[in-house]
Amino acid sequence: MIVRKIASTAFLCVFLLMMFGCASGVKGKHALQMPEKKYDLVLVHGLSNMHCWSEAFLLQCLNIWGSGNVYAVYMNDSTRVWEREIEGKKLICCGEDNYSAGDDDIKTQSGYLHDAVVKLQESHGLSRKFSIIAHSMGGLVSRHYIAQYPDNVVGLVTLATPHHGSPLADSFGWIGFFIGAGDAVDNLTPEYLDGFNRRFPVPDAANPLNCKIYTISGDSDGYDSFGWGGELFFGCPVLRLFYWTENDGIVPVQSTLLDGAVHIGDFSGYDHYDLVREPDVVVKAAEYLP
Repeated sequence: MIVRKIASTAFLCVFLLMMFGCASGVKGKHALQMPEKKYDLVLVHGLSNMHCWSEAFLLQCLNIWGSGNVYAVYMNDSTRVWEREIEGKKLICCGEDNYSAGDDDIKTQSGYLHDAVVKLQESHGLSRKFSIIAHSMGGLVSRHYIAQYPDNVVGLVTLATPHHGSPLADSFGWIGFFIGAGDAVDNLTPEYLDGFNRRFPVPDAANPLNCKIYTISGDSDGYDSFGWGGELFFGCPVLRLFYWTENDGIVPVQSTLLDGAVHIGDFSGYDHYDLVREPDVVVKAAEYLP
């Protein structure tokens, strides 16, 4: 009798686990069942290409937008086009994926983005209008590009972009010289971005023809963050202790917000680097991009 009860209980537990497992699986599956994307997606990285897109992040982009419909542009003077396969899906890349990318000032990088877009549209199938997901400084580059070519981009999601600058660019600007990115770091100071925002305001969202801009931020305590070379480990406490601001290790949370843009996500516990590694960030961005 006791053995029978134990067996029955075990069977019930297995059955419930299977049911919850199936329900969980269905929920995850439904989370990705969104309308087919009308426009291709372009990915724009940040400063010096240090925080690279993870394979999981890229795969989620390909799952949602489709193989061959996602383009990663690297911000240097190369327009070499090459392909990368991720689990049988095709990612199209333009430029050199190295630390020479993202070293120049915003205007120069915007020119690189323009050259890449022209090349990709002329010979590699990029749609005439497209969406952008941009990380960090890449969001500023994308905003500059949109101001020059307002008819090309239908939607921009910025991930941890310092729209109002970062105090670290003032305190540790000298580091930019040593990594060969002095011009880029100079464009990330609060003073520079104050003028930038006046010159390049967010397009009026009331006009249906204008590009819509959305923002996403991270917020990390820094204890489990390191980054590319320890920048998150040191940046987080500096911003918190000396500037009294919540941050993702590089950018104050308040700096990621932008008048006229729609803030769509606060990823608590995600540092600056996590926002280009975690697939759920892609899902959130995809909810708003057509």
